[in-house]
Amino acid sequence: MNQHLLLPELIAIARDAGKAIMNIYSRSDFGIQEKQDNSPLTEADLAAHQIIREGLNQLTPDIPQLSEEDTDIPYSIRKNWTCYWLIDPLDGTKEFIRRNDEFTVNIALIHNGAPILGVICLPVSGICYYGGTRIPAAKQLINQPAEDIRCRKLQTPIKVLASRRHKNDRDTPLLEILEDRFGKLQIDNYGSSLKMCVIAEGAADIYPRRYPTCEWDTAAAQAIIEAAGGKIIGPDMQPLLYNKENLLNSDFYVLGDPAFPVAILRQQK
Repeated sequence: MNQHLLLPELIAIARDAGKAIMNIYSRSDFGIQEKQDNSPLTEADLAAHQIIREGLNQLTPDIPQLSEEDTDIPYSIRKNWTCYWLIDPLDGTKEFIRRNDEFTVNIALIHNGAPILGVICLPVSGICYYGGTRIPAAKQLINQPAEDIRCRKLQTPIKVLASRRHKNDRDTPLLEILEDRFGKLQIDNYGSSLKMCVIAEGAADIYPRRYPTCEWDTAAAQAIIEAAGGKIIGPDMQPLLYNKENLLNSDFYVLGDPAFPVAILRQQK
């Protein structure tokens, strides 16, 4: 599959979904509902899902899709997929509801359990991040040339990213270990997949995630991070895998420098 041919159309689809999200973002009423897991669902999630589904159906009619807003596909069917699209139409719905602008559109192409192409679009700014196994990681503003991005080598002070909403006491031991090893830390907070984009463009070093996420939350970012020279690893220090029977991710770490001393991560409990 030619990633270079897919990419322009994929970016256009993500931007169209972003425009639909922004149309609803400008309203006072988001049409908020509650899903079975008690997480919020807005008209923007559903509008973006519909646009992406139709766009991908036209672009690659033979490739199945799994979206956060359409997860009722039995594993007995999914397990036979060697290639599929994995989609989060609106990553950061709670950030959207809080109007802090930190939400994204995420689309990833998965092949044999690994993300091989990813696009993340920020609807508010119009910035798109992308990358894949055959496409260098880049950042592109609307109507501007793309700019290559690269994760940075580990430097001090280490910049650690944390979730805007999930303040997790489980991170404290790791932060203490990092501070003992490298000195005072710089800690910044972001919402949605924006954290991983910040690492991909070389503006931060590590993002520990010890709070539940699903496969669609990380797939596009993993493709971009890996294309930018970094990695996303689970507790076994191996890359996250996709199309599991249980779509929940394990805890994970996003590392800008693949030479990061992972023995440090194993020291925490």
